[in-house]
Amino acid sequence: MDLTHAFDASIPHSPFFEPETRTVLYDHAPARGSMGQGFLAHRYSFVGQWGTHVDPGAHFVAGRRFLDEIPVSEMILPLVVIDIREQVIANADYRLSTDDILRWEARNGPIPRGAFVAKHSGWASRWPDREKMSNRDPEGVAHFPGWTLEALRCIFEERGATACGHETLDTDGGLAISRGDGSLERYVLDQDRWQIELLANLDAMPEAGALIVATWPKPKRGSGFPARVFAIVP
Repeated sequence: MDLTHAFDASIPHSPFFEPETRTVLYDHAPARGSMGQGFLAHRYSFVGQWGTHVDPGAHFVAGRRFLDEIPVSEMILPLVVIDIREQVIANADYRLSTDDILRWEARNGPIPRGAFVAKHSGWASRWPDREKMSNRDPEGVAHFPGWTLEALRCIFEERGATACGHETLDTDGGLAISRGDGSLERYVLDQDRWQIELLANLDAMPEAGALIVATWPKPKRGSGFPARVFAIVP
């Protein structure tokens, strides 16, 4: 099952970054690209944090791992999907809590060590509408779900998870991002863990029992890159 959004210049993205640009260098005959014809080749220009993407520790914290330093043994992991859609329907600013984790474990047993823990808020249903993804009120404050620090500490420090992910643009909720607070993303990356943002199709995932495969190119000292993420579902 594909957990990745396709990307182009129009997708929702961080206001810190410019949109992708794509140039046709060569095109199929009889069309002609900027450099010639005979085959199709593009030049892509985008920030590493584009579309469904991976953030390694070095993205926020000096001294943490770059993309090329994350081994492939960390790219195939048990997938834990914690569903908070009902809470988010009632409150768009809801943040995944330790109580949500404990309820998941009551049904499925302890989170496996080395797991990838995904926050399933239903937010991917808003893709690719930028306004719906940011969900800003008339004062410009964004309202979208996040994590609590206690929940992140639980999955990483107590359960030994390898990575986490979510359907939103940020680890921190919309209220925090609107005031310039990215402390929860900094926490995750300071643990030298990695995360995937803008996941798709979590609604098709079982809450336990699947494997996630998260892959990306291997730029030397890379600080982030679009990822191709999929799940193997029993």
